Amino acid sequence: MLTHKTLSLAEAELIIDAAQAKSEEMGVPHSICVADNAGYPIGLRRLDGGKVTTVQIAENKAFTAAGHRRKTHTFTNTYPGEEAWGLFTQHYGRITVFVGGYPIEVDGKVVGGIGVSGGNGEQDISACEAGIEAFEKYLDDQESQGKMD
Repeated sequence: MLTHKTLSLAEAELIIDAAQAKSEEMGVPHSICVADNAGYPIGLRRLDGGKVTTVQIAENKAFTAAGHRRKTHTFTNTYPGEEAWGLFTQHYGRITVFVGGYPIEVDGKVVGGIGVSGGNGEQDISACEAGIEAFEKYLDDQESQGKMD
């Protein structure tokens, strides 16, 4: 039997809060999704002024990052003529191969994913990284207080 770790709702909200703070700092009305280790949403937030089309894109970025266990912008083998061309057509078009999706790892294992949509690539990446950095700080704090198993 396999045992998998995944994010809790509280952890997902911590990540989303940090990503939102970064989005607001940049002045970008992002949609932010944090998914579990299987890629399904735990938390989703569309900031005031965010385009409705960014919601599903953020979900799909989180799904792809968690499910494939890699950053969405690293799928360079999906370009025309490459070995994985057409990958984005799988899972009813949910596979997303452009910037703004990051896996979230603990001890080298993927426990979830974050997807951010609504800005340019650099802005989406900055919000993802802010969320992950906040989660890593939270884990470090928990460990230093002896609260990690």
